Amino acid sequence: MNRVAAGGNPAGVRGRRVAVMLAAGVAAALLAGCGSARVGASQPQPGPGQQLLRALRAWSGFPVRASPRPLVIIGQRVADPLHGFPAGADKLAYLERAIRAPATWPSGVPAAAGFPLISAREAFGVFMSTAGKGPPAAARLTVTTVRLGSALFQTDRGSRWLPAWLFGFAGIQGSAAVLAVGPARIFSPAGLPASGSPVVSGARLGPDGRTLTVEFTGAPSGTGPCTAGYGLRFAISRSAIAVAVREHAHGGDVACSSVGYPRRVTEVLPVPLGARVVVDAASSTAVTVTTTPGG
Repeated sequence: MNRVAAGGNPAGVRGRRVAVMLAAGVAAALLAGCGSARVGASQPQPGPGQQLLRALRAWSGFPVRASPRPLVIIGQRVADPLHGFPAGADKLAYLERAIRAPATWPSGVPAAAGFPLISAREAFGVFMSTAGKGPPAAARLTVTTVRLGSALFQTDRGSRWLPAWLFGFAGIQGSAAVLAVGPARIFSPAGLPASGSPVVSGARLGPDGRTLTVEFTGAPSGTGPCTAGYGLRFAISRSAIAVAVREHAHGGDVACSSVGYPRRVTEVLPVPLGARVVVDAASSTAVTVTTTPGG
């Protein structure tokens, strides 16, 4: 298969500060940190304990013992052409999916790289379903090539080259890549609650399979005003580990800059992560976990 250096869209780091505390008496196994917490939202939000349990419920159906393990896709299943667009009208036509479909489709391929595949026509339907909601496009693009290749997509176990249908357009350098893996090999939680942006942007797992370093955006480190320390709370089930970030603010209530800083916290899980999904408690979305060398 051809390969293109196309990227899925991993969850971005957002400049969002959180304050979390854990309610007692929950059914899952919970790990408690120390220190106080403060509220950082103007609207009533679910308590941290509720967020953790909600995240576990959303992923309770994940078949953790399945072999092979299902894919958990982070972000979009469509990767845009790498080289951009020659004109603004072409870009708008692409974003709004003002596109003429090809007159014929390549023959279906049942499987590739060990995955069952959707057809090119189905992939084009996925592509068209991601149309923007901006002003109508004045121009239209024409699909000139459709071929099976591969592209880089973000999963909860890092970036992976996966089978993709590649769509080329007249006058556009490069191709749009649509994930071609069939739904039987992809797990997507049903009824995932609509939430804000994820707080946890990524995580790394140590060689022991239990040491988890969580990455997020927060206040600068230190001991003076406008600095903060951070800890983690976990809720654990057989299928997932929900993670909440807990902020320990320093310096009292003073006016502080809203600039966010890359931060990380490392904790040792009470059980190995194994095939479980790591889930951000604030949004119930999966988190990409990479393994450190030697793991």
